[in-house]
Amino acid sequence: MKSKIDSSILIKKYIEYATIEGETKLNGDYKKGNEMVKKLNKIFKIINENEDLAKEVISAVLYSNSIRAQGLAAVDALRLNIYVNDAINILEKISLREDIWGFGSEMALKIWRGEIPGKSL
Repeated sequence: MKSKIDSSILIKKYIEYATIEGETKLNGDYKKGNEMVKKLNKIFKIINENEDLAKEVISAVLYSNSIRAQGLAAVDALRLNIYVNDAINILEKISLREDIWGFGSEMALKIWRGEIPGKSL
């Protein structure tokens, strides 16, 4: 029998790992950044197997205080086909920024919309 997964822990860890991963992009600590990406991928795998859990985690992270977590949650929402309108709105808002987060959000939207052939989220 599967044990119940605590969504609040996943939400906290998602935001923490995404925020740290974002900081590593700015300070060049790619080793730590790659470690955070692996941890985020594990969280995605868990939520990908449980739609209710995915909705709970993604909805909380989409509206967190971390711009990096918001952007990654928006991409994951599109990958999971949940909260699509919210995800698009968040990515469009972030894409207006003139920094790495704006560029990344713009590229994510272009990939999701099929404007970059051969790429998928």
